[in-house]
Amino acid sequence: MWKRTLLVLVLALAVGVCRAPALAASSIAGIGDVRVLGVRFVPSTDNGPGLSSGSLTYVIARVELTNDTPHDFTPDISRFFLTASLTAGRNQRYQGIDTGATALVGVSNARRPLKQGDKRLYTVGFRTSDPVIAGTVSYEP
Repeated sequence: MWKRTLLVLVLALAVGVCRAPALAASSIAGIGDVRVLGVRFVPSTDNGPGLSSGSLTYVIARVELTNDTPHDFTPDISRFFLTASLTAGRNQRYQGIDTGATALVGVSNARRPLKQGDKRLYTVGFRTSDPVIAGTVSYEP
């Protein structure tokens, strides 16, 4: 009797594993001193200067910045860039922000020096008109 119970349990687990959704790889990766830990896309109806009418999408990235320079420096969110690959070999660059949009409410980043060799987590937003974007996040001191 216990064999049947065990068999039913094993079959139930096997069926559950087969139905579990596969985790998709992130379409945005870090480059250089930046490691992307997580990305989410937040649609918005905000319109801004220089962008076509329609909806915007905020790419909110949780990143880890490593200071591998020979000196301490104070990171600035506007020095993070998302470089998106477009068709025909063109690249579009988006500058990082952490304020000024409803999608960024509650985001708070450290504004103190990052010592040589240390790492720190940041939440960076990128405002884009493309609802589906892939590319790399970099930090340019």
